[in-house]
Amino acid sequence: MTPREPIARPLAADPAGRGPADSAIGLVLSGGGARGAYQAGVLRGIARQVPELRIPILTGVSAGAINAAFLAGRPEPLPEAIDRLVDLWTGLETESVLRTDAVSLVGNAIRVLLRLASGGGRISPQVRGLVDTSPLRELLREVIRPDGIAANLRAGRLRAVAVSATSYRSGRTVTFVQAAPDVATWDRVRHKSVSGPVRADHVMASAAIPLFFPAGEVDGEWFGDGGIRLGHPLAPAQLLGADRILAISSRFRGRSGPSREPEAGGYPPAAQVVGLMLNSIFLDNLDVDAERLQRINRLVSRVPPERRWLLSERRVRLLVLRPSEDMGRIAARHEARMPRPLRYLARGLGTRRVASPDLLSYLLFESEYLKELVRLGERDAERSWLRIRRFLADGPDPGPAADDI
Repeated sequence: MTPREPIARPLAADPAGRGPADSAIGLVLSGGGARGAYQAGVLRGIARQVPELRIPILTGVSAGAINAAFLAGRPEPLPEAIDRLVDLWTGLETESVLRTDAVSLVGNAIRVLLRLASGGGRISPQVRGLVDTSPLRELLREVIRPDGIAANLRAGRLRAVAVSATSYRSGRTVTFVQAAPDVATWDRVRHKSVSGPVRADHVMASAAIPLFFPAGEVDGEWFGDGGIRLGHPLAPAQLLGADRILAISSRFRGRSGPSREPEAGGYPPAAQVVGLMLNSIFLDNLDVDAERLQRINRLVSRVPPERRWLLSERRVRLLVLRPSEDMGRIAARHEARMPRPLRYLARGLGTRRVASPDLLSYLLFESEYLKELVRLGERDAERSWLRIRRFLADGPDPGPAADDI
């Protein structure tokens, strides 16, 4: 695709990163384990077309939280920071994220069995997850920079970064926010925000996939993946002041909607069931929330502008970008690259009995697979350029027919 005339001049005019009509762009990054590499590819594809790209509000859960917090703390302009993010993803191996040696995996499995067999007795070993994610914790401590986030806030390059996690004590979604002083917090029935530096511990908690990864501890409280009960994943960006939201999903919808062809017959293997559970945590809520926001936008657009101050809702422009290929099928082509003990465990769960092993696509932290996801993201950004350009150029309220989900 030939380069197009840059549209970034209006975005660069304001150091706070506000675009046409003084609108603030918010980025929403969904979860998805290894699928987070796709988000990095999409962002790099956009940044190549818009060299002065600035997004002042960054939010994410799970793998999306890693991407959002990483970008928020980088000192370079956003396109260069995105290149560093791509380097991070494409340089990963499974051992960079979790321990895959047979001793660790078998030891965890034995502890689970002993815990079950003992009925949870006091002498039974404590189980904190099926895999050991200590390598990921060390990696995040190296690349998540609260001081860098603070510097970007002071310089006006950033307005807010937010990562969400689920409190295992209260069951509420907690969004950890590091933001400009005038950004308000919120406290709702199932969702509250907490202000303070966003650290590696917050990101680790947001990425703690239930059962697979150990819970993350933050200030004496235990948290799990941010997508578990976050029914409105677009809400943090809205509450932080975004009136245009760019959301990157890792759900493949195909040409005929969200459904895929059925898997092979017979009793569903564990891999298929677990894959559906992970999809419900990471992907389903974003689709539902996007439809909800579209309905609100249509209702607001019917109210005369001079009377919209009476409404509790406001119009928020939304663009959702999705992969053009099924990541589960891509992962299946790279299964042999997994460390042997982990591959053996995955096959035991039945990943070879399903046409699209979604479970693999979340756990396959192997460089060649991640590079393919980055390339897919770059291609999808190029193919969607007209939609992206319209989103960046139109401003927050281009009319009721302009929403693109």
